[in-house]
Amino acid sequence: MTRLQVRAALKAGVLSSSQPDLVFPPNSDRPPRRRPSMTSRPERNPNRPSPRPRSAAGFFARRPAAVAIIALAVFAIVGAANLDDYGVWVDETDQRRIGYASFDYILGDEDALIEGHHNRLYGVAFELPLIAIERALGLEDSRAVYLSRRAVSHLFFLAGGFFAWLLTYRLFGSRAVALIAMLLFLLHPRVYAHSFFNSKDVPFLSMFMISLYLTHRAFRRDTIWAFALCGVGVGLLVNIRIMGVMLIPAVLGMLALDAFYAMKRGGGVKHVLANICAFSTICVATLYAAWPLLWRDPLNFIEAFAVLSNHPTLAPTLFRGEWIVWPNIPWDYIPVWTLITTPPVALILAALGMAHLARLCAIRWRDMFADPTARFGLLTVVCLILPVAGVIALNSNLYGGWRQMYFIYAPICVLAAFGLRGAAALLAKRAYRIGVYAAVVAALGVVVIQMVRLHPYQNDYFNLIVNRNGAERLANRYEMGYVHVSRREALEFLLRAYPERSVSVDDVESSHSFVYLEANLLILPKEDRERVTANRVFPDFWIDTAADGPVWTREVYGAPIVSVADVRAASEAAHRAKREYARASQPM
Repeated sequence: MTRLQVRAALKAGVLSSSQPDLVFPPNSDRPPRRRPSMTSRPERNPNRPSPRPRSAAGFFARRPAAVAIIALAVFAIVGAANLDDYGVWVDETDQRRIGYASFDYILGDEDALIEGHHNRLYGVAFELPLIAIERALGLEDSRAVYLSRRAVSHLFFLAGGFFAWLLTYRLFGSRAVALIAMLLFLLHPRVYAHSFFNSKDVPFLSMFMISLYLTHRAFRRDTIWAFALCGVGVGLLVNIRIMGVMLIPAVLGMLALDAFYAMKRGGGVKHVLANICAFSTICVATLYAAWPLLWRDPLNFIEAFAVLSNHPTLAPTLFRGEWIVWPNIPWDYIPVWTLITTPPVALILAALGMAHLARLCAIRWRDMFADPTARFGLLTVVCLILPVAGVIALNSNLYGGWRQMYFIYAPICVLAAFGLRGAAALLAKRAYRIGVYAAVVAALGVVVIQMVRLHPYQNDYFNLIVNRNGAERLANRYEMGYVHVSRREALEFLLRAYPERSVSVDDVESSHSFVYLEANLLILPKEDRERVTANRVFPDFWIDTAADGPVWTREVYGAPIVSVADVRAASEAAHRAKREYARASQPM
């Protein structure tokens, strides 16, 4: 009797539910179902194997991103603990004003975008959300404003690290390689410090990594919607920094290769043309929608590209023992700064990655552009070499280290993943591969120790290539303390040393006068800000990079980056002469 016949017989009353052997006879595949007692445990089937306990290894095996998410959570906790340790950079206050001008323009203020100043030409794709958060939370005190800004900026930096993991995992399918690539991205000391107070260069780096992932995803899925999403990412990238425009011809060039191979196979190119139209249209639309300056006149983009590609600010910088200023920038300025301020483990792995790709080109040069992973590796090389070659060829205005070029660290991390994967593939034994991964993690551990020792001045990090020669040699050859966030600690020292009185200070650093101190005052509590006054004529204390006869000094690698001098005993004329001498001795 089948199960349907049994149910029909029960409804008709032919059978009774008290006859379980008839409902589920002994030869049935399903045993009789008995309701378990509330006091007795159900009998265990001896033929059924006991379930395996779920181990932690099994949990992580089923969830490839679990380790990465846990690592990011640790970084977020550490970042939250360090949120209030850094000073305020002058450019951060300028970025906020730029964002406010565009935000007010959106709300109807036609005169908000001031004509005639190059700052209005900056994109505001990252600044507008910061201003919107500030307005939504009703933040008015400057300390709350800048703490909220750096919290969002740092979280976006961590998001860039996650996309570094996601991209390299999609490329190689290795969780170990992907995790190391993410750690390389997050553990660059200078970039890490800038992620708190630099709301243009580090967000551009993170958006560049996100755009690289979206580009790889678009070519992997090969759909119109994927290329449209890639267009959104690249449009926002160009908005944040105008140099992101270089990724547009790179994507279009790869699409042209797809069209070439499609014609070579005898297929049509309509699908490729549709992808080109989707990417280009959405990219331009996103760029326009997120940039209020273009609403007034789309041709402002040409002006922005012309001005910002060669910044009009003339700032002297110390490089190899000489103070230089544009247009006398040496051709190797960016390569040297990158080499001496990037952790060696990232440089070595990136070099291995480029060597690995060169080896593949030599062996399979006919198939390199047809292989998606190899082709993306070549795109990454282009994204690293092309910007550096461009600034060298154009003799671009560069200063303050290589912060304007931090975005090239994204392709460096991807190439490092290629190098690590290539090195592991050459090793036959699994133990050797584990040894390579362990050595890389140990090298990253050394970087972490250096970051802890430098905290909160990781922005002045130098690797062993240069700082092995001593602090004096380092300070006399390369600029330190450029962003002047150390002014905050100098102000806090004075406020602690004189808790019951106001202090008048002067900052004689070049012609900028008091702006460095004004910026760092913004992050202090309101009661502390009210106790500090600017006195450019006859102050009580003089704050400078290396003041004479200091009562307090902060050093990095043994070299002073900020000092406080007590000048109350000097006469007004003596102070004025001292200030004029300091200005005259500044590099022009």
